[in-house]
Amino acid sequence: MWVQLVIGSILAASFAISGHAIYTLGGGSAVLEAFQYKTPSTYYVHVGFRFAMLALYAAVLIAEAEYLGIKMVSFYTVWNFILQGIYYLWAIKYQLATSGSREKPITVTREGAHLNSLFSICFANSLLVIVVYWGFLYNPNMRWYSYIQHGGNTLLFLIEFALNGFLVQGTDVIYVSLFPAIYAIFIWISNATWLNGWWPYRFLAMETPVAPLWYIGIFLGHFVMFGLALAISSAKAKYFPSLCPVVHANKLFMNSINYDTIA
Repeated sequence: MWVQLVIGSILAASFAISGHAIYTLGGGSAVLEAFQYKTPSTYYVHVGFRFAMLALYAAVLIAEAEYLGIKMVSFYTVWNFILQGIYYLWAIKYQLATSGSREKPITVTREGAHLNSLFSICFANSLLVIVVYWGFLYNPNMRWYSYIQHGGNTLLFLIEFALNGFLVQGTDVIYVSLFPAIYAIFIWISNATWLNGWWPYRFLAMETPVAPLWYIGIFLGHFVMFGLALAISSAKAKYFPSLCPVVHANKLFMNSINYDTIA
């Protein structure tokens, strides 16, 4: 029982700390910025790429649903993959709403900042999925769609990163632990109900004294990968400033700034 209590305390602390940080820091003022595509053709290439990603993600999820059925939603990889699909869908909506950016600078809106935050979390989580899967969970009999979910999507995210004018914001660290904490609560309930005691990942099981260490390690891994995403973002701002918003672009690599950006 003590193992469950320790892990429960970890999750409770995660929710409490993240909730407090979001309440106190999440409403900070934004830096006024604008973004413009280099050419109209770049705009159309980008929106076409995003539509193609939506189609690919839909195909992967349909194929996995045919093989695993509802059980697929028990996997954290699928949670992240669906979140990435939501990002692409929202990004298309926002890009179409700000289509003037293909011809002139468009002031970034608050919605753009929220979309940027979602991208930051999706990007960091995709890096973690690669490390955990290929380092601990690799299955040589994996199906074709699993390659896309455990690496291909991250490579495609790098292309998206080169096109979207986004940078990973240091202030978005306040959201890092929320997604895995929500998943952990979900999988606990699922294990006790419709999964009938089955765990999708062996390190989630709470039958051994080392189980809390796995949970702590996974949570810390999210922060480490967010740091890696932040480093990649800083390199983008420093070495490829033309891929960043056109206003205050020289300041964007400063992670302490809370800024909005645009798709």
